[in-house]
Amino acid sequence: MREPIPDHDKLNNFDGLRLFAALLVLFSHQFVFLGSTEPAPVGDSLGMVAVMMFFVMSGYLVSESWYRDPHLMRFASRRLLRIWPGLAAAAVAIALVSAAITVLPLHDYFGSGTRKFILANFKFETIYRLPGVFDTVPANPSLSAVNGSWWTIPVEARCYAYLAVLGAIGMRRRLLSVVVLGLVTLMYVKTLPGHSKADPFDNISFFYTAFFMTGVCARQYIEELQRHRLALLGAIAVVIVTAVAFDQPRLGEWAVIAPLTLVLGSLSTPVIRSANRFGDLSYGIYLYAYFLQQLTVRLWPGQPSFGASVTIATLATVMVAWCSWHAVEAPSLRLKHRLRRWFPNAAA
Repeated sequence: MREPIPDHDKLNNFDGLRLFAALLVLFSHQFVFLGSTEPAPVGDSLGMVAVMMFFVMSGYLVSESWYRDPHLMRFASRRLLRIWPGLAAAAVAIALVSAAITVLPLHDYFGSGTRKFILANFKFETIYRLPGVFDTVPANPSLSAVNGSWWTIPVEARCYAYLAVLGAIGMRRRLLSVVVLGLVTLMYVKTLPGHSKADPFDNISFFYTAFFMTGVCARQYIEELQRHRLALLGAIAVVIVTAVAFDQPRLGEWAVIAPLTLVLGSLSTPVIRSANRFGDLSYGIYLYAYFLQQLTVRLWPGQPSFGASVTIATLATVMVAWCSWHAVEAPSLRLKHRLRRWFPNAAA
């Protein structure tokens, strides 16, 4: 889901920030699994803030990937190699492990419901439940899910498609990206409660897409942004004041979180920039955390404490993410070196 930067450009903090954001989602969700409310110090929950960070970094880094190799088929292939193998392996792994905890007989469990779960997730059509697994809390559907975080994958896949279209038109026509950001913002407003196309899921999808497009625009105008830092700070201050004056906290979140994430990511801090020395674990954490947190809480003897349960869930998730990276994700990404042979420039 996140585009790693080639080795010669690893002297930045983006890998460390992605790892931090993935763990922040895990931390935030643990409150839900224990029956508490997620912390929301800035209006939205910490988990939502982490997803904002993910999307703005993704827009920035995937745009950088396009600039380095502006070939439509190779771009699409890189995106597919980054997100699909890990996703497919996670869908199969979770379905197989869940066979040990389902309340159904195995011949019923491995029926159409489980097959539908696997095949739908293969196609980026997220299904969240497996037959007879975690279904003891019908009043809260999120506590019946095995992969509650995966709803962002189709959203990000659409963002990749938007960027591919922009690339095919011509990414150097930078104003087009600003126009797309404006259109996405308009759709966000139109899907707010009380507006013509009000829909909670579409609304949050457009919200995160705006962060992605902000990252795209930041990459395209990087030289201007660096040259005019004071003007940029002034514009951010104006947006924040406007957000406060009109009681629009998400506008304030966008004005603070997007630039702060990109600035921190672009820095080179010794400890943070070495976060990937054991592999890029952020995507694996994202894929497996929800299921392993559910499993930890459900199997805990008695009432789990927050500290102990989140520690065990984190350790288990990091270990599985390490396996995902080394067994599935990294081998798949090595295929990127063959893309120029499979899709030469003459075929563009």
